Amino acid sequence: QLLVEVLQRVHRMLDETDQQRYAKEFEPYLKGSSGQYIYHLKGEDIAEHVQRIGELMRRLVGELASRYGEESTYRVLQRVFQEHFVVDESTLRPKEGQELSASSMQSPDDWEATYRQKRGEKHRGYVVNVTETCNPENDLQLIVKVQTEPNNTDDAAMLDEVLPGLKERTDVEQMHTDGGYNSPKVDETMREQRVEQVQSAIRGRKPSEEKLGLEDFDWEADGDGQ
Repeated sequence: QLLVEVLQRVHRMLDETDQQRYAKEFEPYLKGSSGQYIYHLKGEDIAEHVQRIGELMRRLVGELASRYGEESTYRVLQRVFQEHFVVDESTLRPKEGQELSASSMQSPDDWEATYRQKRGEKHRGYVVNVTETCNPENDLQLIVKVQTEPNNTDDAAMLDEVLPGLKERTDVEQMHTDGGYNSPKVDETMREQRVEQVQSAIRGRKPSEEKLGLEDFDWEADGDGQ
C-alpha cells in the first residue's frame, strides 16, 4: 500500500505535461485509493505487481531527478525505492524479510516513524519514555522527562542519553526500571553519575525452572560497582 500511495503522490507532483507523458504508466494506480488497489489484488498476484511497481519507480527516480529532485515527494520516492528494492547490475527485485530495515519509511507523511515487532505484535510509529519521581515521602510525584523516539530505539539507549541531564536537574540517586533499561553502557553511565539502578527484572527469556539462574546466586559489589 505504501508503494502505491507514493506513486499516487508522485503523479500529483508532476506538471500537466509530465502527467500526460506518463499517463499510461500511472493509469493502474489512479483508479482509487492505495488501499482500494491493494484490496482488489489476489495473493498470488502481489509479487508480480510489486515487481512492476519497482520497475516504474526505478524509471521515475532516474528520469525525474533533474526536474523534481528538490521536491519532498521526489525524495520520498527515492528513499522508498532504495529501501524496498535491490538493483544488481541490470536486475531489480523486491527486498524480502530481514532485508527490509525496521527504520524504513512507514508513511510518506511521517519520515521518522519506524517498524517494530515485539512479543509477536507489529507496531509502527514511535516509543514514548516517561521518567517520574517515586519517593513515597514526596507530597506529590512529578514527571521530570518525556522522550519520544522512533519505536525501534532501545530502552537502554534512551536511559543512557537522558541520565546525565536528569542527574544535573534532579540530583537523582536511585532509579527504578524494568529489565529493558539495562546495558553495559548504562552500567558505565550509572557509575559515572553515581546513580543506583534498581531493576524489576532482567533482560532475556524467562528462566527455566529446571536450571540455575542468576537469581539463585548472591552477588556482592564494591562502591564502584565492581
